[in-house]
Amino acid sequence: MASGKLGIFILPATCYFLIACRNIFITLEYLTTVMRMTLTICLLLITGMAFSQSYANYDSIDNRVLWINSNDPATLSELLTAPYHTDKEKVRAIFRWITQHISYYRPMVKSNKKNKTANFFYGYASLEVDTGDLKPLTERIAINTLVNRRAICDGYSRLFKSLCDHACIPAEIITGYARSDVDRVEQKFRSNHSWNAVYIDSAWQLLDVTWASGYLNRSNDDFIRYYDDYYFLTPPQDFIRHHYPDDLRWTLLERTPPLYEFRYMPFRPRSYVKYDIKDYYPSRGIIDAKLGDTIHLELETNVPYRNVSIAPDSLWEESTLVTDPSFAYLNPVAIGSGKKVTYSFAVNSELVEWLYIMYNNDAVLRYRVNIKKDKDRDKK
Repeated sequence: MASGKLGIFILPATCYFLIACRNIFITLEYLTTVMRMTLTICLLLITGMAFSQSYANYDSIDNRVLWINSNDPATLSELLTAPYHTDKEKVRAIFRWITQHISYYRPMVKSNKKNKTANFFYGYASLEVDTGDLKPLTERIAINTLVNRRAICDGYSRLFKSLCDHACIPAEIITGYARSDVDRVEQKFRSNHSWNAVYIDSAWQLLDVTWASGYLNRSNDDFIRYYDDYYFLTPPQDFIRHHYPDDLRWTLLERTPPLYEFRYMPFRPRSYVKYDIKDYYPSRGIIDAKLGDTIHLELETNVPYRNVSIAPDSLWEESTLVTDPSFAYLNPVAIGSGKKVTYSFAVNSELVEWLYIMYNNDAVLRYRVNIKKDKDRDKK
């Protein structure tokens, strides 16, 4: 009888204990969930604050540079960068000053009936500003741009580099093809623009101060100042969509994708315009081939080979050429008595992707090569 009563008392006690344990578990699980949510919210707030703080810093820089003024690159660079500690802040100050104070203009260039290709680098009627002792070209154009407060892309990019140089920030001027939605491919797939690369945070980064400044009114060519932050330190995978450099290393990508323009013609680097090239073959920019094939190419020019009056572009000096298995540089194999120059390339490797046609130690054309794999050989 006693044992039966004891069992009656033990059973409810056990149930109460289990219920209490369950409630404690539920409470702990709830608290854990609340803590996780709180931690997530805190992280989001911290990230958001850091992001907003970054833009707040940019706003402060952007507002400050509005009131700075100098026509001397060294002085201007010092005024713009002195308050800041990081190179990114200094670059931002330089970038925004240029976009706010320099206007783009379309120079009146006399048509060249022989070449029919305007060279965008020579949009200055003259460097009329007296800069005293002869300075490097980039510095002279930078001064000219500051005095006149207007420039073409070459002036924008040289001014940016000059100001970075004075701030001891590594920067480079990049030339190449800029894609425009309004241009016809057959007229514009050539070197027609310049922009910059700058070394900050232990890496090269890309920007275009010209395109960030504004645009031209299509009806009257008036410059409309309209800042576009997209072109400040744009990721390389996005930049390549509309900026295609003469030197493919400046894509900053491991592999450079071919633009759709290659379906119509080869790319014409900036050296192309120097040699009065009348025609070339193949006419399309993509060449399909198989291992063992020999590709034959040809161009027609009015300028004699090894013309000592035309200096090769320093971009194509042998010491700086890319030693990459995907690049091949072709020199003439025959120069006819007329105007035709022929080239050939034996396809001995599947790694080759780009053919540079060299003339007078200048790259004047670039083709994309698609090496088709031999299916029968792969089966073996």
